[in-house]
Amino acid sequence: MAFELVSTPLLSLPAEAVVNRANSGLQYSSGLCGRIFDAAGKLPLQRACVSIGSCKVGNAVATDGFDLKAKYIIHAVPPRWCGGKHGEDQLLAGCYNAALELARKLGVRSVAFPLLSQGLCGYPSDRGLKVAKETILSSPLQKEMQVYLTVSDT
Repeated sequence: MAFELVSTPLLSLPAEAVVNRANSGLQYSSGLCGRIFDAAGKLPLQRACVSIGSCKVGNAVATDGFDLKAKYIIHAVPPRWCGGKHGEDQLLAGCYNAALELARKLGVRSVAFPLLSQGLCGYPSDRGLKVAKETILSSPLQKEMQVYLTVSDT
C-alpha cells in the first residue's frame, strides 16, 4: 500500500482505524484525545475503555469507533520526554509498531496516526516526527495497508 505524511485533521482522514494519543488509564483527557472521545461518543467510548482497564506506555489497545467514520480506535500510550536518556525513542517506536500490529490483527486496510509524541508528551517536534517516519517506513506492515501520519493536531 502506501505511506502519506499529511496536514489533514486526524478525524477527517479516510481510514478504517484512527490512533488516539492515549494515557495509560485510557481516560478522557484534553486535546486530541478529548476530541476523539467527543466525536466517538464520550460515554460509550469511556465504558469500552473502562472494560479494558489500562495500557502500558509503548503499547496499544483497540475499541470500536462508535460514532466515528473509522471502524476502530487504536489507543496508543506514548512516553513523556525526559531528556532522551530513558528509552523514550524505543517506547515511542513501540507505540507505532503496536498500533500497526493491532491494525493488522483487526484486518483494516487503512490507519491514521497523529504524531504520538506531540502535546503533553513534550517531545522535541523534529525528533518525534523522525521516530514516527522511521518506525512506520521500516515496518513490513505498512506495505499491507494505507498509513496516514498527520502533523495536524486538530
